[in-house]
Amino acid sequence: SQKGTSQKAVWESTIATFLAKFFFALTFTIPVILFSLNIAMIVSIVWGLSSLCLLTYITSKEASENPIKPILEHLFTAILVIIATHFTGRLIAKYLG
Repeated sequence: SQKGTSQKAVWESTIATFLAKFFFALTFTIPVILFSLNIAMIVSIVWGLSSLCLLTYITSKEASENPIKPILEHLFTAILVIIATHFTGRLIAKYLG
């Protein structure tokens, strides 16, 4: 979105973003491979929330902000998404399973 950015720089950024997200998403498969499904879900939730806190902390510090409020906002949103996803899955299992 910046003027003067070369086509090559845009593609490099796109590929780097894709690879970073892809490999981060792969880290959530490790608990599924190593543990039973119930334990893997708990480990994945803890890993995801911990990563979210760490990344929010880093970006807040880089922006010279107090990280507490952004961390709490992101955790609240993530927990709401986890709860909504859980109950949506139960509804789908009940009515379509």
